[in-house]
Amino acid sequence: MLDPFVESHLNLQVKISYNEHHDFLIRHNLLKCTQVLDVGTGNGTFLKRLAQDHPNIHFVGIDKRRQCVDSCQNMLAKNLDVMQVDMFSKKIIMDFSRFDGILMRYFLLHVDHAQKILELFKLNSKRPSRFWIIDLDWSQFTCEPHSETFDKLTSLVKDFCSKISVDSMGGQKVLPLLQKLNFEKITSENLPFSTRTISIEELALYLRQEVLCYSRMSGRAASDPETSEILRFIDEDFRSGKFQISYGMILLYAELN
Repeated sequence: MLDPFVESHLNLQVKISYNEHHDFLIRHNLLKCTQVLDVGTGNGTFLKRLAQDHPNIHFVGIDKRRQCVDSCQNMLAKNLDVMQVDMFSKKIIMDFSRFDGILMRYFLLHVDHAQKILELFKLNSKRPSRFWIIDLDWSQFTCEPHSETFDKLTSLVKDFCSKISVDSMGGQKVLPLLQKLNFEKITSENLPFSTRTISIEELALYLRQEVLCYSRMSGRAASDPETSEILRFIDEDFRSGKFQISYGMILLYAELN
């Protein structure tokens, strides 16, 4: 099963983003789909809510991590299945051509072969099919007024991405990839996590958990001075209302016809 801290963070992520992300899917043809695949489904919380809101659509979540799939077992429903699938395994048996909708939330940022994944879907997807890609957008990652401590938060995430050979700027690079691969009807929206749509308390908690997650995954000790400095900034300076933070998100839609 997933680490309780990671599970809690994934649930908070869905809590603060579901309404806006669901609205994006609705505005971009979710209701025209009958079979939707969620790639890198994590603990399945987002997908469960989608399945509950749209009982006439069948949803399938896939993740290569056994602990994620195990965490989803208590939420399976008539229109929701979850499977352990490694998209690049030679033993893969999933038929991607059955899906007319493909969802990837916070997935491409964490892999080092985004183009190969998009090429795989272009080769094997049903026609027509719709794609929704939601990921971090560092061009919209800002703090006003400027704070050097906030810069350290940004560096923490980028350092982790570097260690696992992932491009931290990958979110912005998906758009030209879709164009290069001749996807159609491509649209792009920026919808950062910020106090415009999220309360200070919830955003502060989310940022705090992000820092702890990336610090832990980077192998830093709990008492790491830089991590402690970032947490103090979030708990005191940001919560006081002195700073306006935008935690960038890019929302992309595309089709294959």
